[in-house]
Amino acid sequence: MSKLNISNVRNFIVILLVSVVALGCNDSERDEDLETLTVREMSLAYHILDDAWREVHRIAMQDTLIGSPDSATIKGYFLNSCVEEINMSDTAAVFPLYMSIKYGFKDYSLKENETKICDDGFRRYGRINASFTGKYLNKGSVVEITFQDYAKDDFKVEGVSRMTNLGLDADGYMRFLWEVEDCRITSVNTDFTWEGTHEYTWVAGRSIEDQGQVFDDVFKITGFSEGRNSRGNTFSNEVTEVYLCDYSCQWFTSGRSILNIPNLEVRTLNYGDAGKCDNIVIERRNNTYFDVEIPY
Repeated sequence: MSKLNISNVRNFIVILLVSVVALGCNDSERDEDLETLTVREMSLAYHILDDAWREVHRIAMQDTLIGSPDSATIKGYFLNSCVEEINMSDTAAVFPLYMSIKYGFKDYSLKENETKICDDGFRRYGRINASFTGKYLNKGSVVEITFQDYAKDDFKVEGVSRMTNLGLDADGYMRFLWEVEDCRITSVNTDFTWEGTHEYTWVAGRSIEDQGQVFDDVFKITGFSEGRNSRGNTFSNEVTEVYLCDYSCQWFTSGRSILNIPNLEVRTLNYGDAGKCDNIVIERRNNTYFDVEIPY
């Protein structure tokens, strides 16, 4: 056999051995089924997109043009110390109306940024833009959020988040259809997509006497979402016990859902006991439990 042929055979054997080892490692990881990336990124998406709605909701409920009729105008009034400016497209209730919330500028070439820390301990950058087809509390009104160079802490956000007022349910609670389209969240070693359709039910803090006081507002969330994590794996998630969105806490305080990831065991997600405010999601696979930290 010629030297060239011997060399080719040796190269083939090396490549074959490397492939077998790599395949064995992948099989081992798959057999152990220890993947938690999907839970972390999906929970992060819920947190960031829900947070953007909270920012818009708080301002809308304090403005007479688009929110509560008993509220004062937002002109010159900022709910968050990191907000640099709030602009409305008009001073009269002629719809559609457009609102823009401006935060500081994020210089990605610097490790540290001079933007103020918000009152809730986070940093926000860029703009949240919202369009209103009618008053926020009127049935049929649609509020659509888009993002302009927006980031929360180190996570850049793209996509559309839309809330449609469905009116009151049989118990007198206001309901909203929440749709997220083409959401993409990026950061260092992070690049994933997410979208979903949910129903928000406003179950506390909506009494006429205190509509402008938004920090006691509580919503219950049901629905379905899906996406692709930073490793390219797809997933889908369905809420089975309502997520509790209490504005006194930055994270969901309770609720359960079912997470499906192709070729892996089904996961059950649990936000814990109502009343406990933390950034931990409990992931259950069969009888194995993982405490997964939302990266904040």
